Amino acid sequence: MRTEKILEVNNLTISFKTPNGLVRAVRGVSFDLYKGETLAIVGESGSGKSVTTRAIMGILARNAIIDDGEILYSNQNLTKLSEENFHLIRGSKIGMIFQDPLSSLNPIMKIGKQITEAMLVNGDRIKNRFNDLFHKEYHDYLNMVARIEFAKNDLRFKKFEINTNKELSKEQKKSQIQAFKDKQQKLIHELHANLPELKAKYLEVKTKAKLQTKEEKAAIMLEKHEALGKLQNELKAKQLELASAAKGSKEHDKLRGELAVIRENISNNNEVYRRKFHVTKREAYEKAIQIMKEVGIPEPEIRFNQYPFQFSGGMRQRIVIAIALTADPELLICDEPTTALDVTIQGQILNLIKDIKKERNLSVIFITHDLGVVANMADRVAVMYAGKIVEYGTLHDIFYEPSHPYTWALLSSVPDLDTKDKLLSIPGTPPDMLFPPKGDAFADRNQFALKIDFEEQPPFFKVSDTHYAATWLLHPDAPKIDMPKIIQYRVDRFKQESKDNKIADKKLKTEAEAASVGEKN
Repeated sequence: MRTEKILEVNNLTISFKTPNGLVRAVRGVSFDLYKGETLAIVGESGSGKSVTTRAIMGILARNAIIDDGEILYSNQNLTKLSEENFHLIRGSKIGMIFQDPLSSLNPIMKIGKQITEAMLVNGDRIKNRFNDLFHKEYHDYLNMVARIEFAKNDLRFKKFEINTNKELSKEQKKSQIQAFKDKQQKLIHELHANLPELKAKYLEVKTKAKLQTKEEKAAIMLEKHEALGKLQNELKAKQLELASAAKGSKEHDKLRGELAVIRENISNNNEVYRRKFHVTKREAYEKAIQIMKEVGIPEPEIRFNQYPFQFSGGMRQRIVIAIALTADPELLICDEPTTALDVTIQGQILNLIKDIKKERNLSVIFITHDLGVVANMADRVAVMYAGKIVEYGTLHDIFYEPSHPYTWALLSSVPDLDTKDKLLSIPGTPPDMLFPPKGDAFADRNQFALKIDFEEQPPFFKVSDTHYAATWLLHPDAPKIDMPKIIQYRVDRFKQESKDNKIADKKLKTEAEAASVGEKN
């Protein structure tokens, strides 16, 4: 059952500025993600999967342009967010696991330091408390500044786009640039008019926040000195008792033990109050050890002081996962986390991600080029090709009732132990996105392509309430095309296996209930 919607992407369109023109990497991508759900985004290299997730993380390359669309998270549009505000979300709210663990880790830094680094760097609790008190007003001000900068960038990118359009004459280019320039300058002027009021409001709240955090800090210091003074008085009293007791007596030994306990309490008291100001090294170490155990790294106390080269590929990926989990994100993006690993280790890492997701109630976006990898991982699947989502549905929809020829091709190329037929390959290569095709981008590689596929992009056709596919084969007037035999064979076999498993489970349940009744009698 769907619960709270955690992320929503609407009509996201991203291009890259190159010397040869604009590369249309992502074209009108839309999807949503719910709490505790796993969405798999599947497609060939260059389909736009990673670019989409990097836009969510706010780590696009400098030559990237977000032409259109929005990414809604926590009542904020991430495409319009300033870098200062993104810093508060990236890592702490949205974590990411990259493809190659070796390139994600510093080879000359101990993994313990790499796991605890972010906790210690961002662990000033008084400063974080101070920033939280005026965050909303500061967020509004910075985002307005960011919107002005985005508007200026839009003008520069639009000029570049118009100037590289070879179909326009010099006069047309000049006219279009001037029209867009007038529009953007009017927008920039309107945005600038709001800045003074927003700045004054955030500075006012910031002054109040400074006074409040100063008072809170003084209260903590007072509480610390009172607690410490009480313990020190106990220590002095116990030292006097110890001095008056005969050495070697039972009373003397007892008092020495009590004195050691008081000293330990003083040390713990200092640690408790240090933690109210910032994340301490001991606190970071304890959390790192706990997370290392959680991700299945044996002997974490020893491994904490080792270097990446002392770990296997699978263990290195576990370290990368541990680093992503230290900030307790609610959304985890896995960008092909098993590609650089061998098959047996892949299964272990996939099971680990599943277990962590369940334990922490995480939402997961899983990027892969292999449909076989997501068979037991995903709740829903989005199939991408040439920067667009071409099919979207539940795991059952995509694996048991695939409707797009590209999804058929992906499923046909997945190795299977029981398939007797020869695996199918996808002929040709993806289109050059400097010059996106006029019609369906998959048409040139699609053996089932219709004439209209080369002339017009297909809209999404509804297959069911949860299943949509962008292919003209679903149009009422299109000829009926059956899916390839290799896929139909697999679907029929999967359905039969699922049916047999349900029957077996029901039989076991009945036998268990009968045995339970027999024991009671």
